[in-house]
Amino acid sequence: MKRKGSMVKGRVARGKKVAAGFSLRQFRNLKVAATILLLISHFISTPVFAQEAVSLSFLIDEAKKNNPEIQAYQKRIKAKEARVKIEGVLDDPTLKVEIEDIPKDRPFNLGDSMLTRYTFSQMFPFPGKLSLKQKAAMKEVLMTASEAKNKELEIIAMLKQAYFDYAYIIETIKITKEIKEILSQMASIAEIRYTTNQASQQDVIKAQVELTMLNNELIYLEAEKGVQIAKINSVLNRDIAVSIGEPEDIKAFKANIKLDDLINTAIEKSPLLKAMEYDIQARDAEVELNKKNYYPDFMVGAAPIQRDGRIDSWDLMFGINIPLWRSKYDNQVSEARINSEVLKTKLKAEQNIKTFEVKEAFIKVDAADRVRNLYETSLLPQSEISFQSAFVNYQTGKVDFLTMLDTERAIKKTKLEHIKSIVEYRKNIALLEKAVGEELEARGKDR
Repeated sequence: MKRKGSMVKGRVARGKKVAAGFSLRQFRNLKVAATILLLISHFISTPVFAQEAVSLSFLIDEAKKNNPEIQAYQKRIKAKEARVKIEGVLDDPTLKVEIEDIPKDRPFNLGDSMLTRYTFSQMFPFPGKLSLKQKAAMKEVLMTASEAKNKELEIIAMLKQAYFDYAYIIETIKITKEIKEILSQMASIAEIRYTTNQASQQDVIKAQVELTMLNNELIYLEAEKGVQIAKINSVLNRDIAVSIGEPEDIKAFKANIKLDDLINTAIEKSPLLKAMEYDIQARDAEVELNKKNYYPDFMVGAAPIQRDGRIDSWDLMFGINIPLWRSKYDNQVSEARINSEVLKTKLKAEQNIKTFEVKEAFIKVDAADRVRNLYETSLLPQSEISFQSAFVNYQTGKVDFLTMLDTERAIKKTKLEHIKSIVEYRKNIALLEKAVGEELEARGKDR
């Protein structure tokens, strides 16, 4: 404190020397007025020197291409597509070679046998079985594709959450630096007023303490910025240390949405619900396939017969299996039908859950939008006017420094809460998109 006191005394001496050409009051009024004009002009329109922005759509495209979970689901689709081709093909034919009439006294001399029969046979399932197997496999392809789409929506929602958190940190850093600059000018005015005996030393000390606190906040904000960058990079399958540019403006977007439309869209297009529907259709195909087990499969064969080194005759064969144990097939059909009914019940339950998810997300979006509008139309303008008034009144002595400091803290809080309301709005929109099953930004418009 002694050192600061000596510094202040030095400023007093310098202040008196500078005031030699003017009266002390003229110099004080001129310098304070100039500082106030500079501060107010800075406060009203602070220039922003932004780095190159990285768009959210660009990051989403990258995530679709590079995210490991999305890639894994794409590979599952290809595996299921290969299964469709397998199910549409007959089983391999069989070849059976029978060597007959081998002499008893030469049992290992096969060349002395009198007859060799070559039997070629092919199993043919009852008509309709192969097509039903292929149909079930195709439904599983569609089910897997829907699951992949659902996973993609989850990854995109995760990326958007991280992106908006990153944008919030960036905006918070900007606001904090802006407030810090304003506070520095406030501290300069406090020092001028102190040197002219219009304010106490406590005003200067309070300003310095407040500046130190802002510096501490900036340290933590920069650390949190690194965390959010690492989170985004992990979703994109990048090295977590790769830098990310400035986020794009997140303030302009507002979705034009209606609850009933969203619920209908979710029921019709939700990938999770579509996956369950395709699974049900696959199980229904299995029911029809098991009904085909009541009918026999067929075996057709031909057997050329070789005697004395030449083929001189051949046999034809035809065989069927006999579906004698019908209770077995009854239970197979019952099992497949029950599995289908279970999935239909689960689908209805999931539709109810989906309706609730959409309604819940919609309510949160609406609440965040109303809070955002409140800040933009009322709280933010009022806090700006309050700060400007307190700042002007401080230099005339109508309010004390603590009052001006309180208004500075209030406008900082209001600006941060305003940005937070925008971020919450965008994050809730992302959750609503995940619940609905499609991106809303494509049809959203500024209102």
